[in-house]
Amino acid sequence: MAGRTIRFDVIVVGAGPAGSACARVLVRGGFRVLVLERRNFPRVKLCAGWLSPPVWDVLELARHAYPGGLWPWRRCHVRYQGRTYRIGARGDFIRRVEFDDFLLRRSGASVVDGHVVSSLDREARGWLVDGRYAAPVLVGAGGTHCPVARKLFPGKPGRPVAVQEREFEADPTEVAATRAGADGEPELLLHDDLGGYSWNVPKGSWLNVGTGAAAASRVRTAWTEARARFLDSGHLPASARQALDRVEGHTYHLFDPAHLEACHRDGAFLVGDALGLAHPLTAEGILPAVLSGRICGEAIREGAGQAYGARLALHPTFRDYALTRELLRAIVARRGARPPPPRRPGSLAHAATARAFAWMFGGRPLPASRLLGAALRRGKGLGA
Repeated sequence: MAGRTIRFDVIVVGAGPAGSACARVLVRGGFRVLVLERRNFPRVKLCAGWLSPPVWDVLELARHAYPGGLWPWRRCHVRYQGRTYRIGARGDFIRRVEFDDFLLRRSGASVVDGHVVSSLDREARGWLVDGRYAAPVLVGAGGTHCPVARKLFPGKPGRPVAVQEREFEADPTEVAATRAGADGEPELLLHDDLGGYSWNVPKGSWLNVGTGAAAASRVRTAWTEARARFLDSGHLPASARQALDRVEGHTYHLFDPAHLEACHRDGAFLVGDALGLAHPLTAEGILPAVLSGRICGEAIREGAGQAYGARLALHPTFRDYALTRELLRAIVARRGARPPPPRRPGSLAHAATARAFAWMFGGRPLPASRLLGAALRRGKGLGA
């Protein structure tokens, strides 16, 4: 009947990995969950599609049980400070159009897609969305521009990073003949100032090519340089030249511990990119998305919503993110305080930086994190 309020236990706004992971935890706990999504699923989502190994454990999903396309990589090709390093690392690539649709269907939640959320009203029994859907608990999982974050929470303290990106299909024979390594092995151009990087990811007949920069004003220049380098190196098919004339831009926030201070209020919660949890160097967002979704779902399920922020802050993954962020800030500050040394391609410090970059893509714990934290507190050993 028109105008009738439909009630649920939890409403999740956003059907990406964070929202679907949260919904699945709650549905399995016996909650009636509604997911509202502004796009129609399955939908194309521009993303390189990094999956670090811990993702499978967080999702409680055996890797071989995932039915979509999966491109394993065992090596990264990282160019930094004038030299290319081939570094062993582990992970998988997926296409988000498949991955996100799978996670949404797997969640078991009720779904209304093609729905743009326009109003959020607080009522005695919880939240009323668009005057039609009601629940005691509301979860914002709609990405950087999530309406729950925008309408109910303060803005983020820093500026978002900017991305220029394109995913397109090409002749698989041409892709195989031009890629830097095996299928699924990413080619990465790490910016000399550690302020971003560019990527070329071959996934069978699909290619995802893009650039991310911490300073939005630099992303177009960085993209132009990266595009020329990938094409001139011969690591992209000639047919890619025209496809790369049409890139799309988007933004998101890197992890900042300050974001966790505004992760919930009055029965409303934020997860994933809506909270700003992407890795502070690699900007990989799928692992922190599903991890925050799961932690949020568990806190709500247990009636411990107030503990959500503390659980995020204490989780080893986000503790490593906080430490990585501080290390990067310290390195950049030290470089800014003294003239840069003459470039010496292949120096041990450069090789170590490239290896650490590839290491982080694997989602593995930081080695000797306690020692790194102690060094930070003493202000020692932070040069690179």
